[in-house]
Amino acid sequence: MKILYSIYAWIVGGLLFIFNMTMVIILKPFFKVEKIFNFIRFSFKLMLNLILLRAKVIYEETIDKNKTYIFMPNHVSLLDAVFATAYAPVFYNAIEAKSHFSWILYGKGIKILGQIPIDRKNLNSSLQSFELAKEKIQNGRSIIVFPEGTRSRNGKIGKFKSMPFKFAKESNADIVPVAFVGNEKLVPEDSLVIAPTKIKIVFGKQIKNSEIKNLTTQELKDKVKNQIIEMKQKYKDKK
Repeated sequence: MKILYSIYAWIVGGLLFIFNMTMVIILKPFFKVEKIFNFIRFSFKLMLNLILLRAKVIYEETIDKNKTYIFMPNHVSLLDAVFATAYAPVFYNAIEAKSHFSWILYGKGIKILGQIPIDRKNLNSSLQSFELAKEKIQNGRSIIVFPEGTRSRNGKIGKFKSMPFKFAKESNADIVPVAFVGNEKLVPEDSLVIAPTKIKIVFGKQIKNSEIKNLTTQELKDKVKNQIIEMKQKYKDKK
């Protein structure tokens, strides 16, 4: 059954994903990017529902839609970015691997949405990416960045990079740690078999900018990581 379900999920999800990216390109001349993002958010949620992947969203603290935030989730599943978009509490731009911008349709779509390319193998390029992210925050845009830099391959939270936290210390925005709970079961490593698992997305207690400024980069990194680990443990077995 898992194989049959996976075939169904990849075909339906893939076709809808192509449709969504095509619609981003079609809608660009007619709507502001925020409106296009709202369409994609709705469409991604519908896509996940159609392939029987649903998420329960938990807010430990209210998200103020008039503020800018830096959202920092753990990253262990191929589908994390889709869930992060479908259940986004506000419009945000993502810091995303530069290679993604060369992909057919998807690359053009994320450029339109204002996502920020990053080449993690090039220090100067990475610094420029975070400078662009700071500019977006100054212009009222929130940012989402996976502090692990890439997807963890063993189901556990990986090592956090320092640069996202240096960026946070230089930005006038609060951090929202985000825990994906159960996502490690979705698509196992080196497999295309999808398990129709229920996911929890926990938006944790915010770390205020005033506190961020008083922490070292390492202290801030540890604080965010520990908060995500605690949230994953806290909500792991809760319905």
